[in-house]
Amino acid sequence: MPSFITRTTITRSTLAALFASCVAVSFTASALPSAPLKDVLSLKEACQQIAIEDQLPENEVGVFLLDCVNDQLTEMGYERIASLDELQ
Repeated sequence: MPSFITRTTITRSTLAALFASCVAVSFTASALPSAPLKDVLSLKEACQQIAIEDQLPENEVGVFLLDCVNDQLTEMGYERIASLDELQ
């Protein structure tokens, strides 16, 4: 077998093992903390202001708010939320 084929096979195997290790580490790493409710509510208000300023159509606001809040939570190192409906 030509040596370049062997090197390619070894390289692919190494990359596959590295990828599998990264995936395993990401699943076993500790979960991100949940954001305090007051912070989530504050982010929701800020995102609502952006929606108003951008004059988003009413049917797009809900999806926008969830994406906006989750983007901010991610940047702050918090766990994303599944829904804004549960917030009081």
